[in-house]
Amino acid sequence: MQYLRTLRSPLLVLSILILGTIPAMADDCPELLEAGCGGGWAWFGLRHDGANIGQGQTVTLECDSAVLSVEFMFRVTGNPNGNVPSMVAGDEIHVALIDEEGYQLTTATTVLPADVFTDWLVFTFPEDFVVPAGMYKVVAYTTVERQCAFAFCYGEGADDYAGGQRIVSLDGINGPWGDFGDGNDVPFFLYLEPSTVDTEINAWGAVKGLYR
Repeated sequence: MQYLRTLRSPLLVLSILILGTIPAMADDCPELLEAGCGGGWAWFGLRHDGANIGQGQTVTLECDSAVLSVEFMFRVTGNPNGNVPSMVAGDEIHVALIDEEGYQLTTATTVLPADVFTDWLVFTFPEDFVVPAGMYKVVAYTTVERQCAFAFCYGEGADDYAGGQRIVSLDGINGPWGDFGDGNDVPFFLYLEPSTVDTEINAWGAVKGLYR
């Protein structure tokens, strides 16, 4: 919309431009990104076998958007794996939003609701956290000395989200985050609110300012 600020056309022309561009912009700005894993999913550990493993997905935001929340699928068996005890109710799992330059922009935390659990967990980001269009990493990790499992897409439909792919870190949130090598996705729901707020004056701009 920056070009509209420089127009000196009559008000009628400006109104036509606004009416013509806002619906198109809304059509191009999804409020939900998702990968459903048409062929089902398999499991890979977070902090599995004592290693500080993190997992996640790269996603592409087509417009400046407030990132509202993300859902990932987890499984906790209650049994040890590789001599590492299972996570228990009340243990924290974290997610982070990371930009292409590697800056960790924001995080969200939720607690495991049960000692034995297989379901979606919802992570809600701070309110009105707007980021510009581009590619991001949305990643999950834990800091407890216990393990759980994180779902990834497997079989038919394993690569049904074209805007990114599954990634992994062998050092938790510290990265480096890289392509797992199978080209697959993880099952996820990422909820967005398209925004026209100038990203230089919102939370994202404040975070980036810390590194300048």
